[in-house]
Amino acid sequence: GVLDGVIFAMVKYTIEDMNYLIMLQRRNPKSYIIPWHMEGGAWDVIWKLCDEPGAYYIKIDDDVTYIADGAIPEMIREKRRGRFLFVSANVVNHGILSAVHQEIASIPHLVRPEPAEGADPMALKLGPWLPRGDVMNDPNFRIEHTFYSDCVWRRWDCAALVHEALLYRLETNSSCAFDFGMFDFHAHGYETMFDGIGRSIDWNDNFFAFSHEDFSDMDWEALANDDERQMSTLHPKQRGEHAGAIGSAIIAHWTFSIQEKGLLANTTLLERYRARAEVIMAELAEKHYDGQFQPRGHLWAMDER
Repeated sequence: GVLDGVIFAMVKYTIEDMNYLIMLQRRNPKSYIIPWHMEGGAWDVIWKLCDEPGAYYIKIDDDVTYIADGAIPEMIREKRRGRFLFVSANVVNHGILSAVHQEIASIPHLVRPEPAEGADPMALKLGPWLPRGDVMNDPNFRIEHTFYSDCVWRRWDCAALVHEALLYRLETNSSCAFDFGMFDFHAHGYETMFDGIGRSIDWNDNFFAFSHEDFSDMDWEALANDDERQMSTLHPKQRGEHAGAIGSAIIAHWTFSIQEKGLLANTTLLERYRARAEVIMAELAEKHYDGQFQPRGHLWAMDER
């Protein structure tokens, strides 16, 4: 395969998380790595795991719900071209790229379905949003081009819209509409957006490619305090290099924390992403594991309760 190994970088976790990781690692003992040697500390400890000279790494957030076929090879090919310091995936539900998706008309006009009167609580969670046109023209869903936007970052319904747009495109075999080619996060310079309380982030680092050598002059103290700001903004600025996103590497980032409660309470998005994953799990089980499915973390946790 494309990946030589998977390192589970643990910062915040529970006993249930550890038990699940151990089950996964037993299934793939040579390639799944649980770094028991990690020392206590701040965010810098996870990045110090990337210590193999000449190696390329992909940082994947733990709430990624979809990865397009070929996304990781595309990212590594672009990284090896040497044009960008960091190469991000084309992230759906992203502080910057969600606005780009709307600007290139990736997001069609979708409307929330009305729940049936007297339906049971599960049925009150909204199913797939309904198509009304090729271009979203509802003024309530204008996505601002900034990392702490109201529409997307703060609002669960805007997050639901971008996820629904991706699932709609996948169902209609039109996910290529999300492909913008290349996007340069630093085309207009560094630290161009601020949150009003002294923090600036040029892009969200949910899923991106880098090499061990990219960290040779890292400010580890700054990284420990705020790794996303350091990776997205300060380190590229220090080096005079840019970060970019490759449009063909489409992935879905489930949620920013402020969105999660609304998404879980009001949508069936997670169930629909899981249904897609089950198909892939079945294929992999048949090809590589004698028909045995990988452990399912969500079902295992339910059984424990």
